[in-house]
Amino acid sequence: MTSLVLTHWKIIALAAALVLLALLLKRMFWRGKKPPRYPYQRNGMLFTADDRAFFQTLKDAVGQEFEIFSKIRACDIIVPKKGLSSRTVEKAFSPIDDRHFDFILCEKYSLAVACVVQLHVLPHTVRQHEKEPLSVICENLGLPFVSFAIKADYSVEEVRDKLHQAITKEPFFLVETDGRKEPRISNIDNVKL
Repeated sequence: MTSLVLTHWKIIALAAALVLLALLLKRMFWRGKKPPRYPYQRNGMLFTADDRAFFQTLKDAVGQEFEIFSKIRACDIIVPKKGLSSRTVEKAFSPIDDRHFDFILCEKYSLAVACVVQLHVLPHTVRQHEKEPLSVICENLGLPFVSFAIKADYSVEEVRDKLHQAITKEPFFLVETDGRKEPRISNIDNVKL
């Protein structure tokens, strides 16, 4: 009988040890209802110091005429043609997949994209004889692309002039001569937008 009592005590002690071990492990590894920790942190500023300096000049230059958006993904502005195979679309978008435009100028009321703006460090990271891929794509689409070198101070007039030059399209006139219709592009200077 004593051995039976000892066996019961051993079983009870083993069960108590297992319960105690389970509680200890739960306390060590379970953190309650706290949200899981992710490897992220909040970036307090949307703009770098260089972006902020240019943004203020850009607002002063065209803020009355255009809405200004920043850090817009290129693939939100540039979309594939309909009817292309998925492989062709993937190949076409691989150079711009992770790219963004520093600033986008949109028409005030329709919010149609009027111009894209990129800032670049001097010397330009792309070799002198090569154009930036986004620039070539925008040129092909007829989307004005303007690039500014990052610097400490920007001239409002210089920024305004460069942007208006890119955005303003010269009117296309058809002129009749000898029964033929010939295209003629008129040069309009000093047009106030």
